[in-house]
Amino acid sequence: MRNYCILLCTIFLYGQVVIAQKNHSVCILQGVVKNRTSDTIYIRKSTQDLRAFLENPIKIPVKNGAFTYQLPFTETEAFELIFQDELEKGSWSPIHFFPYLGRVSFELYPQKDWLNNRVEGGILNKSYVTFRSDNQRKFQAAKNNLYQTRDSLIRINAFETAAYQQIFKDLRQLKPDDQDGRVPLYQKSDEMEKTGARYTDLAKQLYVNPFDSLMREEYHWKYQYLTQHISLSSYYSLWTDVMRIAKDNRIVAQYIRELFPVYKKQFPVHVYTKSIEQQLNGLQKVAVGNPFLDVKAFTLNGDTMQLSKAITGKITLIDFWGSWCGPCIAKMRLVKPLYERFKNKGFVIVGIAREFQSLAAVKNRIAIENYVWQNLFDIDDKLNVWNKYGINNGVGMMVVVDQQGKIVAIDPKANELEALLIKTLE
Repeated sequence: MRNYCILLCTIFLYGQVVIAQKNHSVCILQGVVKNRTSDTIYIRKSTQDLRAFLENPIKIPVKNGAFTYQLPFTETEAFELIFQDELEKGSWSPIHFFPYLGRVSFELYPQKDWLNNRVEGGILNKSYVTFRSDNQRKFQAAKNNLYQTRDSLIRINAFETAAYQQIFKDLRQLKPDDQDGRVPLYQKSDEMEKTGARYTDLAKQLYVNPFDSLMREEYHWKYQYLTQHISLSSYYSLWTDVMRIAKDNRIVAQYIRELFPVYKKQFPVHVYTKSIEQQLNGLQKVAVGNPFLDVKAFTLNGDTMQLSKAITGKITLIDFWGSWCGPCIAKMRLVKPLYERFKNKGFVIVGIAREFQSLAAVKNRIAIENYVWQNLFDIDDKLNVWNKYGINNGVGMMVVVDQQGKIVAIDPKANELEALLIKTLE
C-alpha cells in the first residue's frame, strides 16, 4: 500500500511538470520580510549560470515589508530568492522554492536568522522543507559541536599550520588585480588542502577526522532518503550534489551513479536529467588515460568546428577559459612562455572560451594577451562544451592531450607541464 501511494504521488508530481510545460503556467509569489530594510529581491532559476543571471536579473520590489510577484514557468524546478543587498556584499543565502499552479507564501528574515525563513505552498515545497528539517534534526547538533571545537582551535592558533597561514599573509600583500601573483599561491593552498597539510595534527584529531566521519554518515542517510522519497524536490538535492560535490568526493559520486538511473527513468526529459548526464559523462570520460572528449565549438567568425580538427597529432593543451575568469588568464600567462619555447617542437594550444551574450570581451582579451593559437568559444552554453567536460566551477580547466589523443594531464601546474613537454619533445 505504501509503495502504491508513493507511485501515485510521483505520477501526480510528474503530471504537474507536464501541465506546466504545456501551459506556460504562472505561480503567485507572496511574502513578508521581517526585521530587515532590504527593498529588492532577485529571483533566479537554480540551474541558471550566475554570470548570465547577473546580466539581466528579475527584480521584485519590497514595499512596506511585503512583496508579490507573478512568476511564469514552463518546467517545474527549483528557484531562488536572493536579497539584493546580500548579493552586492558578495555573500548571500538563497531561499529555495518550487513554483506550481498556485500560491507560494514566504516569511523571510535577515541572513543571520536564515533558519527562521518559511516557505509554504505546494507538495514539492512541503517535501523539500521536510527533507531539510529531518536532516537538520539528525545532524545539526553534532555539526555545531564540531564547529565550536574548530572555533576554539582557531582562537588558540592551533587549527591551521603556519605554512598554510603564510600563504594568506602573502595574498594580502598583493594588489587586488594581481592575478599573476595569486595563481601560484592558490595552487599551493589547494595542494595543501588536498594533502591535509593545511591542518595541524591536533585539528585533524579533534575536528577534521570527526567531521569527515560525520559527513560520510550524513551522505549515507541522505541517499537512503532520496531513494525512498522520489520527487522533483529530491531530484534537486541530487542535482546540487552533482554540480558541487561529486567531482571531489568519490563517495558521493558513487551514490549518484547508483541512484541517477532511477530518477532518469522517472523524469526522462527534465532539465536536471540532461544536466546530470552531461556532468557524469564528463567526470567519467575526462580522466587521465582516456581519449579526449571530442566536442563542437564556435569559431570567432561564427562557424562551428570539431575540436578534433584542431588537434592534429601534436601535444595539445586544451584551455577552457573565459574573458571574465581572472585565474584562467593568470594561469595561461604562466603557460605562454612554454608555448613560445615548445611551439616549434610539436606543442599546440587550443582555447575554448565560455562567454555570455557577446564576444566583444573575449576578442578584446585575446588581443591583449596575444593568444595566437586556435581560439574557439561557446556563448550562453549553446553547445554545452564546459558541461560536457564536467566543468562547473568558475576557474576553467586545462587538459593536456598526447599525440594519440589520450589525456595525459588535467590542470597541471606550469612546472609540471614543463617537465611533461621536456620528457616528450626534447
